Amino acid sequence: GELAAPGKSGSMLLAGALFLTSLFTCVTLGGGFLLAARTDVVTDLVPLLLPSTVRRVWTDPELLGWGFAFALPVLAILLAHELGHYLLCRRYRLPATPPYFLPAPIGLGTFGAFIRIRGAIRSKRVLFDVGVAGPIAGFLALLPFLVYGVAHSEPATVQRIPDSEAAMFLYLPGQSLLYSALAWLFHGPLPESVILNPHPFALAAWVGCFATMLNLLPLAQLDGGHLLYTVVGRWQNRLAPALWAVLLAGGFLWPGWFLWSAIVLGMGLRHPPVLDEAEPLDRRRRWLAVAAAAIFLLCFMPVPISQIAIASAMP
Repeated sequence: GELAAPGKSGSMLLAGALFLTSLFTCVTLGGGFLLAARTDVVTDLVPLLLPSTVRRVWTDPELLGWGFAFALPVLAILLAHELGHYLLCRRYRLPATPPYFLPAPIGLGTFGAFIRIRGAIRSKRVLFDVGVAGPIAGFLALLPFLVYGVAHSEPATVQRIPDSEAAMFLYLPGQSLLYSALAWLFHGPLPESVILNPHPFALAAWVGCFATMLNLLPLAQLDGGHLLYTVVGRWQNRLAPALWAVLLAGGFLWPGWFLWSAIVLGMGLRHPPVLDEAEPLDRRRRWLAVAAAAIFLLCFMPVPISQIAIASAMP
């Protein structure tokens, strides 16, 4: 059906209902994911929204605490990203929906959030401003959570073993340049046998980095695709196949990139032209484009998540 312009009560009601549902699913499933990334606890929570999972989490104050400590910052970061887009749409009088969250019955409990823009974007400058506002707002929101979270994560020694002999499995969140730099700053150089037991804020900020990185992929209708088009114009059509091939090749490092290659291909590699295509970006916007590229590089993780088998853990 047709999505409403800003201010329509039905649109706001739907956005509110989806947010509360996402809070419920993220609290219920996120705490279990957090525990599966730590060596100092063992969990058998299934990352599915089953009645037994809901009952266990919402009747156990400790599990519920883990869930909220992870879910609230995750949703705050995702909301900041979408509000960046939304507020710029309001500024340029573009009809848009409020942020819609996507609750998930598996994994982290959320598939992210989005807004729908229903008006035509007439110029590259407006497209750039709306596109860049989300990743910058999301990055600024995740930064304090990441700094605090890494600082309060605890180093732990692990002994990796073959999967067949596993006493327990451990999820390892991917390490971006920013995460690695903060880990070095707060904990010094860590040997291969030492990992960080993530503080809930660190794992929430990892989700934020993951979402920011995906949004800034310079392809299709993603934020990064919009930004690349506004900077290079029709050259985007020539660059797109090569950039897509790089994304596809990434699937040999992490299978998730195969999925994202398919998603991007489904969106269409060529960026549709705006009405005023000849208009160049001014210097301030070009510097913001450089900032967006820097954010992408700081958040990028070739392998966003992996799983290892460990025998034992020692703080």
